[in-house]
Amino acid sequence: MQEQEELKKPQSEFIQRKSLCQLIYKKLEDVATITAEQYGQALEKYPRLGQLYTLVKEFHTVMFSQKPEKLDTWIKSAQKYDIPELQSFIEGICNDKEAAQNGISYSYNNGLAEGSVNKIKVIKRIMYGRNSFVLLKAKVFFHELFYAEFN
Repeated sequence: MQEQEELKKPQSEFIQRKSLCQLIYKKLEDVATITAEQYGQALEKYPRLGQLYTLVKEFHTVMFSQKPEKLDTWIKSAQKYDIPELQSFIEGICNDKEAAQNGISYSYNNGLAEGSVNKIKVIKRIMYGRNSFVLLKAKVFFHELFYAEFN
């Protein structure tokens, strides 16, 4: 009889890890592969997941608030959780707090330069051990020309 009752209970559906990861960057309504019911089941089964989502959303709010003093409040609330990866992230922020606060205060950043450097490094890695700087330079210029022409 108990077996029949257990069979009648709705089984929780399989939720893809990708769907849960998308919730870090998107709202629940914007993720097509997970429903609110599935999200509720996941939070019920893994309560720490809900805490992490809340911390991530709060951090996002702090980063775009233009108020660097909110960072200290977020750090204090995040330090309550005993998650090694989170503690390492907080430690990194605390080590260079001035830079983090400047990132919140100012609307400009060096993302464009970092993206260009990263692109050059990828091309360089692919070409490792082949030919000269002249070929690397030509390949970088060709990549920029190709990107500009098709985008």
